[in-house]
Amino acid sequence: MNARHLELFPLNDPQITIQPHETEAESPADDSKSTFDLCRDDGEVVGYVKTWVHDDGFAGFVHFDPEGNVVDWQVCSKPGMDLSIN
Repeated sequence: MNARHLELFPLNDPQITIQPHETEAESPADDSKSTFDLCRDDGEVVGYVKTWVHDDGFAGFVHFDPEGNVVDWQVCSKPGMDLSIN
């Protein structure tokens, strides 16, 4: 689990936790990208998030519901900058 990736996704629901996606837990294929499951306390997956951070500072995330529909996505162009909604 990459902490920089987690910082990109603002989790405002205290009843939801972010867990590494099972493929991420086994062996992440690319350090610039991560996938996380959004889980309730009982372990039910209620969505997922794909994040990316490139060396040049371009970063962002896409939040999906359990069916794969986009809920939210945001990008930023420099490290440490606030994410801009697009």
